[in-house]
Amino acid sequence: MVDGEGETRLNMSIETSALAAYRARARNTNVNDVTLLATDYLNHFNEALMLAELVIDMPDMLEDLIDWSPVTYGNHFRDSGIADRELAIEAYEFSPTEYKTPFEAITTRLDEEIEDLQTNLRLIDNLEDDEAKMMADEQCAIIRGLIEQAGAIINGHIGDFNSQTPSEDSMEDEGILDQDEINAMFG
Repeated sequence: MVDGEGETRLNMSIETSALAAYRARARNTNVNDVTLLATDYLNHFNEALMLAELVIDMPDMLEDLIDWSPVTYGNHFRDSGIADRELAIEAYEFSPTEYKTPFEAITTRLDEEIEDLQTNLRLIDNLEDDEAKMMADEQCAIIRGLIEQAGAIINGHIGDFNSQTPSEDSMEDEGILDQDEINAMFG
């Protein structure tokens, strides 16, 4: 019979063994062998960013951007054609907390920023207006920065996340509008 402390040690041993096994399987694949995360997931956000940047110059692309919707990490890989998709799905559960937690925070923020941009662009009467372009450019810059931060985390650069996450104060200092200011511009 295993007591509570023994059970905890056994569970930790199993988790440590699984982490080591997944890290070994991830070597020379699309899954980072330290973080157990895959950059292929960022393609989903890059698609939205590309569409948003196109809308600025080609307003008829708006519906394509509006059709974009968030997809979970697991669902992205279930629908993916990459060779390592099963490994990416399985290894995600064992991604160490120091990578997985900030990664999930960044991807949640990316979903929110992209959905805000979709909403803002949908409310604009004239997408070719200079103010509309400025707003879209600023929101695209935020999204691009978040994608870069997510990529850094995937590649094991956790300090990049902690030191570069845009705060509302830093966005104001750089002249980047927050969501309330953007909403006020468009009624």
